[in-house]
Amino acid sequence: MSAATHRALVRRPPDGSGRTLVEVAEVPLPRLEPGDALLAPATVGICGTDWQILRGLRDDPTPVLGHEGVAYVVEPGDSGLAEGTAVTVNPTHPHDPSFLLGHNLPGLWAERTRIPATAVRAGLVVPVPEDAARPRVAALAEPLASALYGMRIARHAVRPAALVVWGDGIVGRLARDLWRTELPGLHCLLVGHGPDATDPADPELPGLLAALPSPVVAVITTPRTGTREALTALDRQVPGTLLVDVHAGLEPGPLPLTAGDIDVAAIRAANCGGTPWPPRVEEFQRPHGRLLLCGHRGVGDGHLRHAVDLLRTTADLGERVLTHRVGPEEAADLVNTVLVSGTREATGHRVLKTAIDMGGRP
Repeated sequence: MSAATHRALVRRPPDGSGRTLVEVAEVPLPRLEPGDALLAPATVGICGTDWQILRGLRDDPTPVLGHEGVAYVVEPGDSGLAEGTAVTVNPTHPHDPSFLLGHNLPGLWAERTRIPATAVRAGLVVPVPEDAARPRVAALAEPLASALYGMRIARHAVRPAALVVWGDGIVGRLARDLWRTELPGLHCLLVGHGPDATDPADPELPGLLAALPSPVVAVITTPRTGTREALTALDRQVPGTLLVDVHAGLEPGPLPLTAGDIDVAAIRAANCGGTPWPPRVEEFQRPHGRLLLCGHRGVGDGHLRHAVDLLRTTADLGERVLTHRVGPEEAADLVNTVLVSGTREATGHRVLKTAIDMGGRP
């Protein structure tokens, strides 16, 4: 890094299939406005949403992705924090849609990241313990916070006898680990493509779903392209009381379910950043039982702090989710290998969560 530039993982122009490969490049240091904070990312994560953007499934415009991780304060702006303080960033502003870190603003896949004053004043730069920069904690705190938020909403509405997690990626596996930690002995069914999951196409799956004890909480953590299929199958095949946490994205508009045509996307978006509380959970009557629908956008600062504490103090939480630890150049190779191959394989095994060491130090 020179006095005027820093290194970042930068997206290239999209290719013919819409994919955006990445490369490590020198880019100008962010220009700060009054009240802005400047951070030096230490350890950052690659999340499922990042993969959707890289594959061209979302049109988020920022050239530098990354909304998960731990950084150190270089310029505190209006944060009131001392230089060198370890922080994480809440990437979603509950009242200002112009701030969505790593989506419409340059994110944490860089040696320096600017956080606008509006986000700083809103408390979205969250101090964390110094050891939170460890790869497992830094890379998993935000997705675990999201799973934690969803769990709190669901448990506010029902006392589950069984859990279904549909989607065995990063958030799905963290959600399963979290629920098992909070409710030991809870009957859990993981639906996905890993060796320890039941495949969505398995002919035995409908019978497994039908046999679950009621009430059932189902957490959908698929890519947004799989949300409709998962929700439809759960609605039809799980009798009794079913609460569905639609964690995954969903196209807006009515979705035909057994209780009628329901705008599930609007219900999912009603809970944002920890508000309102009590959360919005909509109830419908089906021919074969109650259906409760909920979801959320973003997380609250309290969810982030709780997730950091859980990862720091619970040794095996998310341990199998973090599959790769790399530097920036290795990260570019990993991303491009996955995109070009069309698989989730790199360095000989499946890619779930990748932690990137961006080099930030106090």
